[in-house]
Amino acid sequence: MSRPRPPRTPRDELAEATPHGVLYLRRLRHAQLTLSVLAVVAFGGMLGALPLGLYLLPGLADVRPLGVPLPLWLVAVPPFPIFVCFGIAYERRARGLERSFREIVGGDDDA
Repeated sequence: MSRPRPPRTPRDELAEATPHGVLYLRRLRHAQLTLSVLAVVAFGGMLGALPLGLYLLPGLADVRPLGVPLPLWLVAVPPFPIFVCFGIAYERRARGLERSFREIVGGDDDA
C-alpha cells in the first residue's frame, strides 16, 4: 500500500522544471512580451504621428506662438508628459503581472 502523494504546488512545478512549470513561465513571458509590444506600438505611434501630422498640415509652420514655430512646440513639449504616462502605466502593469504570477505560484515573499 503506497502513501498518497501530497498535491504538487505551482512552486514545486517551477522548481522541478516540469511541463506545468514551463507552462507557467511561458505564460508569464507571453504576458510580458505582449505588454512590451503594446508599449512600443503606442510609443512609436505617437512619436510617428507628430512628423506625419506636420507633413500633412504644412500651414502649421507659419503659426508662431511666442515667436517659436508651432511644429517646434508640438515636437518638444507635449510628448514628454505623455511618455511619462506611458512609463507609469507600463510599470504598474508589469508589477501587476509579477504580483499575479507570485499569487499563482504561491510566493509568500514580497520582493
